[in-house]
Formats: sequence, structure tokens, C-alpha cells
Amino acid sequence: MTNVFLDKNIAEKVDINSTQALCAELIHDLFKKAPEAVRPITTHLLSAPGKGVRSKLLFLSAMDSDGLVPKETILAAAAVEILHLATLIHDDVIDEADTRRGIQSVQSKFSKKEAILCGDYLFCLAFAAISDISEPYTQFTRKFATSVSKICLGELKQYSNNYNTGIHFYEYLKTIHGKTAALFHISAYGGALMGGAPEKEIVALGKFGTYFGMVFQIIDDCKDYVLDGTQAKKPTQNDICSGVVNLPLLMSYLKEPALRNSPFDISLLQDVQRLGGVADAYTIAKKYEKKAKHVLGTLANSDKSVKLESLMTQVLNIMKEGSYAR
Repeated sequence: MTNVFLDKNIAEKVDINSTQALCAELIHDLFKKAPEAVRPITTHLLSAPGKGVRSKLLFLSAMDSDGLVPKETILAAAAVEILHLATLIHDDVIDEADTRRGIQSVQSKFSKKEAILCGDYLFCLAFAAISDISEPYTQFTRKFATSVSKICLGELKQYSNNYNTGIHFYEYLKTIHGKTAALFHISAYGGALMGGAPEKEIVALGKFGTYFGMVFQIIDDCKDYVLDGTQAKKPTQNDICSGVVNLPLLMSYLKEPALRNSPFDISLLQDVQRLGGVADAYTIAKKYEKKAKHVLGTLANSDKSVKLESLMTQVLNIMKEGSYAR
């Protein structure tokens, strides 16, 4: 399916500055050539492609000292982005979200059944992309499959804990470690692996990806309490209405335990704001950000460290301002 892309006249090593465009081109081609039954949905999705954070993370982690990456990282990055999109489509069905990335969600524009089936198709498409990755990169394929399992289990864990006001702080952290950080981890770890980095650096970048993913999700949780839907480019206050117990709410429970008996409605959002739950969550996020920066300080390639830190800082700042769409 995607091996046609590898047959194109692309050098074995690709300049880092060309990678995002090549990844976007591959995804565009795959979506435009999707089976007729799903093509209206994939065409709709192309109108709001997202920021490509995970693919950028993968490419930068794979970059060598000359600023080059193996061309097969383009397949890996496309698979990561398609997988991410599949999880968002399924999330929107569960949350009954009307918008995503500033446009109608798939479940809103089409139907819940079509959204679920399209999400399933994208999962298959992601695996088809990595199936074309050849030796010596097949270890990435195994890690990718493991990450998919972690993501699905993380989502299931979150759903099973909806309205569970007794959830422990560390249970929340384990949940987001799976549902969000796992994909950041495989992006950074897999990129380093495919780029031929030493084992120590591969492990370090895997940790960086995990920490980046943790702070990313915490800040995303905070958006539900501080931004309106237009700013966030997705429905806000949705976590509250769906009974999701996230970090700002957990931090508020710690300050005022009686709040655990409150209903999940707009008044609970106001209580979180009154108790400074968002500020407390940001403090936890900062700790993960500090860990991520510390890991980058151990890398031998200073240019890679600088670029990865810049990516993380830029993404997190844009998220806080409200102009980032997942």
C-alpha cells in the first residue's frame, strides 16, 4: 500500500527540513486513495491536518549530526500521525464531541457508526504503513504494536474511572501515561532507534517522549477549565460533563475533600477555579517539563537537544494560549 512511496526518487537519507512535507504528502495520498466507502471522511479529515507534533518528535529524534534521517522514518511518522487521528475519532464518539481541530468531528458530520468504522480503518492503515518498513527497522514495528495496546488500555482505564471521585493521584498518572504519553514515547524512542542512535540515547529519548507526553496531557486537561470552545478548537467543559476526573479536579479534591460529593456540572468547574486546581496542575506539569529538559541535557548531539527542547516549549506555550488543536 505504502511501498509505492518508498519507490519514489527519494534519497536513503532525507534532510530534516523536508520531512514534514513528505510525511504530509504521504498521508494526503493515502487518504485520497482510501476506499470509496471511507473517502468522504478521509477527505474531510484532510481539511484540518493538525500540527504534526508526534511526527516532528520522531524526525528530530532520528536526526543525525548532519541533520539527516533515514527515508523510512517518513513511513513511521505517517503511521504515528494516522494512529493518533484514529484515537481522536474514537475519543469524539465516546465524548459525543461536535468539533475537532476547529472543524466538525467525524461523528458529528457523519455518524457514530461511520466514525467508529473510519477509526478502525485508520488503525489498519497505520499498521499497513509500518508493515512496509524494512530491515533493520523492524524493531520499531514491535514497539509500535505495544504502544497501541497501551493507548487502548489507557483510554479504557480512563473511561472505567469516569465519575470515580475516589481515584488516586497515581492512578490518574498511570492512565495518561498510557493514553497519551505512550505515543510520544514511541515517537521519540522509535525515531532514535531508526536513526541508529546508541542504546543509551534511544532509552533517554524514550524517557523524554514520555515526560513530554505527560506534561502535554496535563496541560490539555487544564484547557477544559480555562478556555472556551473557540479557543480550544474542541468542546470544553466536556471532561466535567462526562465525569472525567482529571488533574485539576484531583488537586481540588485534595484541598477540599467534601468536593468529592459534588455533582459533575458547571458549579464543579467553578469550584476548581476557586480552589486553584489548574495552577496546582500546572505545577505538576512543570515538574515533568523539568525532567524532560534534564534528559535532553544528557544527549551528545547538542543541536538535537536544542531542537527538541524548542519543539516542546513551542507546543506547550501554544497550548496554554489556546491556539493548539490536537
